[in-house]
Amino acid sequence: MVTQGSFINDLIKAGTKVFFYVEYVPVSAGTEELVVSKEQRAGLKETLRVFRHKLPAVFISFPGDEEELGGCLAAGRGFVHINPGGSLEPCPFAPYSDSSLAESSLREALNSRLLRKIRENREILEEAGGTGGCTLWAKRDLVQALVNEDR
Repeated sequence: MVTQGSFINDLIKAGTKVFFYVEYVPVSAGTEELVVSKEQRAGLKETLRVFRHKLPAVFISFPGDEEELGGCLAAGRGFVHINPGGSLEPCPFAPYSDSSLAESSLREALNSRLLRKIRENREILEEAGGTGGCTLWAKRDLVQALVNEDR
């Protein structure tokens, strides 16, 4: 198990400094039941709290840690995603784009209409009703409406 103390200690001894736990985030309708439960999320949160206190490494949970950081960090609020085709997306789990690094600079793409609209519409970046998972996926109809706006 990836949260067992012995496993973590072995990785630290081998030189690991950063642990990044990515919760399942649905990007296909019908897979939402695979999202971790509230109980599982609480257990991971507690395990990582202990690890952060006791072990010489950085422990990050995504999207779990976003709650403590004021909600979703997508759309340039904390990070963005560049897909293999060069399109700049709000998040790896939100495959929407209105800009490409093949056609603009990173600075210009970060100020794209879509990313700016997502940041301006703060309610989009609030947690997904405490259910975990991806806020932008949970509110994909709203995000899709922003993508289609002015087209």
